[in-house]
Amino acid sequence: MDTALKWFINGWVALAVLVNVVAVAGLFIGAPTFWAGWTRVRETYSPFNIYNIFMELVILSPAIGAAYWRNRRRAARSN
Repeated sequence: MDTALKWFINGWVALAVLVNVVAVAGLFIGAPTFWAGWTRVRETYSPFNIYNIFMELVILSPAIGAAYWRNRRRAARSN
């Protein structure tokens, strides 16, 4: 089960990173100029954009939950 959880966590994080890379590419492709695309990326991924931070946590929550479950299983097994 540990191996399955590890694969799930790694796969989910990779999927979340891929979604963000595609989003950045889409912001650049949809912008009329490079500078306009760069401005959209800066606005979207700004540390002050609380909505984006919340959405990233929502996207990563299955991986965070699986990591928590894996650590609890490891701790229970070691006792």
